[in-house]
Amino acid sequence: MKDLLETILNKLNGASKIIFIGVGEVKLNDDGVGPYIISELLSYSNENFLFINASTDPMDRIDEIVDFNPSHIVVIDTCTYNGPPGTVAILERENMCDYVPISTHTIPLSVVIDLLVERLPNAEIFMIGLVPEDLKGFTQLTLYKENELSLDDYSENIDLPFFNFNLSDTIKDVADKLIDIIKKITEKI
Repeated sequence: MKDLLETILNKLNGASKIIFIGVGEVKLNDDGVGPYIISELLSYSNENFLFINASTDPMDRIDEIVDFNPSHIVVIDTCTYNGPPGTVAILERENMCDYVPISTHTIPLSVVIDLLVERLPNAEIFMIGLVPEDLKGFTQLTLYKENELSLDDYSENIDLPFFNFNLSDTIKDVADKLIDIIKKITEKI
């Protein structure tokens, strides 16, 4: 994972404002890894970093992304990269459509990325993709931080997930390490 920190820092060379966008369906176990990572980093948003839980509809957040005027956009999602579950791949914008399933996205991620490139031509865009272990849906849904948050909290903050995450142990372990890496990035940039 130390190499991953260096790789991401190299991709963010010269960054002034960075958006991290988590994409995925929380109800499909490991597909919720992007929103999980973002939900753990929401408190790190400031004038230089913005963390967005786009869930299954990143198109819905386009205006907010453009208004932030980032120098770099980092998408976090599951991918079909050839590797065992838990593999982390850094995907260039041009290769994202080859490795990102579109089944859980309202609009294919490649369309959203193309629109962002059109509206933010100077922004660097790449993806941190995680190879999932389990994409089955789960049947028992519980509220995210049920005893800590009120219904008003959920309705006032669109970045809060509504349901708890059901990540496999493999993906949760990798996601937690990635969260630590991103926290270090917020301290270095």
